[in-house]
Amino acid sequence: MSVLVIGCSGGKKITQAQKAFEIGEYTKAAELYKRAYSGEKNKYNKGEYSYFMGECYRITNKPTKAASAYSKAVRYQYPVREAQLYMAECYRKAGKLEKAIPEYEAYLEKVPADIRAQKGLASCMMMQKEPKDNRYIVEKIKDLNSKFSDFSPAYAGKSYDYVIFSSMRTEAKKRKKNRITGQGTSSIYYSKINSKGEWTDPEAFEEPINNPAYDDGAPNVSPDGKTLYYTRCRFDNEQPIGAEIVYCTRSGGKWAEPEVIVIGEDSMVVAHPAIDPAGETLYFASDREGGYGGKDIWRTHKTKDGAWGEPENLGSAINTKGDEMFPYVREDGILYFSSDTHIGFGGQDIFKAVPDEEKEWIVSNMGSPVNSNSDDFGIVFKGKLEEGIFSSSRGSSKGIDNLYSFVLPKLHFTLNGTITNVNQEIVAGAYLRLIGSDGTTMKINTPSDGTFKVKLKPDTDYVFLVAAEGYLNQKVKFSTAGEMDDKDFAFDVTLEKPIIKVTE
Repeated sequence: MSVLVIGCSGGKKITQAQKAFEIGEYTKAAELYKRAYSGEKNKYNKGEYSYFMGECYRITNKPTKAASAYSKAVRYQYPVREAQLYMAECYRKAGKLEKAIPEYEAYLEKVPADIRAQKGLASCMMMQKEPKDNRYIVEKIKDLNSKFSDFSPAYAGKSYDYVIFSSMRTEAKKRKKNRITGQGTSSIYYSKINSKGEWTDPEAFEEPINNPAYDDGAPNVSPDGKTLYYTRCRFDNEQPIGAEIVYCTRSGGKWAEPEVIVIGEDSMVVAHPAIDPAGETLYFASDREGGYGGKDIWRTHKTKDGAWGEPENLGSAINTKGDEMFPYVREDGILYFSSDTHIGFGGQDIFKAVPDEEKEWIVSNMGSPVNSNSDDFGIVFKGKLEEGIFSSSRGSSKGIDNLYSFVLPKLHFTLNGTITNVNQEIVAGAYLRLIGSDGTTMKINTPSDGTFKVKLKPDTDYVFLVAAEGYLNQKVKFSTAGEMDDKDFAFDVTLEKPIIKVTE
């Protein structure tokens, strides 16, 4: 996953691998550790170099290389127990379940209470059953992607024909090479749908939004389209520097200078802003104190004086010992976020969190094909429609993120059948009256062949009455609620004449 997932840091050219690692130059550090490993004979040192190689590859989203490095660290008995856990996680992320499962099991024998390993093993078991794909259709958006990471989209405006996103492509003016990933530094790009219905070539925002000295990305736009929130990462030559959230406002077609949103001072990372539809609550990811481990989803409410109040952690239903990031809030209050620890398909998965009547979160995995064994994150929807864009590193051995469209096709339901009598003869003049829980009420006269066919709506309870002069009425109840696939409800109705009692 991109640099804006893990935080930000930087450094000058140095020759010591540990120094490079400490200041976040993971690509450079991995190469230095690799060189040191090849010339080392001491087993402890080889284990240490392998472990830090694994860390570098894991952080920069190269799970296959990371798993191989961690396996060497375990083999040389490097005394960090989590090396085996990370090896299992990376095998799972690489889709190698047959290797991940025994490593999870071995690790859990030593650390049985580690929830990350418990959920990782449960995820492997789920994936072994080959869960059925849901009805979402997912496609890579060719016009928006480059050979570098493109991720974290956001719609600007209610027409959903203008998208902004993060990109590590190197075409932007003055963009330097990213010191963590080896790609270009992250910039914010935009694209619009033209008269042909196609996305235009993405263009980078000029200053002050993009600053060549920083990593800028993970954008989010206020409901009125006048305020842009995004993550900014600064660099320092000697020490790690955290991520921060900035915002800028637009007036007269011009963007003002970005300003930092101050949210506490006890965190290295405050990132991935998501403003709610009312514009009064800001969701974000942070490693601040008071969380559950790793990066958690927090929120802060705007005060009367326009400042942001004390942050509130969203709780254990959403946050875990791992990383929860990239929040997004829909118009109906449903929260979407990514997690690497909730039970899923591997890497970061996208989850849906629905508040219940007691304002507790009910969390569910978005399922396949939205989620894969790679990183899937940064989802946005077109308003109330079940379609939009998200980011994924699927299909890339180098951890490159791309933008994908998704859409949930509308379900199609019909009611059909034939009306006959007990002698299998067509009943002349028969009709059907259909009543639905959505307020539907209609009368359908059957044609001369006695058949009927009616379109139905999803999530609706129905009852229909079949009647004809001289026959007893027939009533049938059914429902489209809970149906996940297209379906024809077929009912062949037999009408009977009333029994006339003869009295003497």
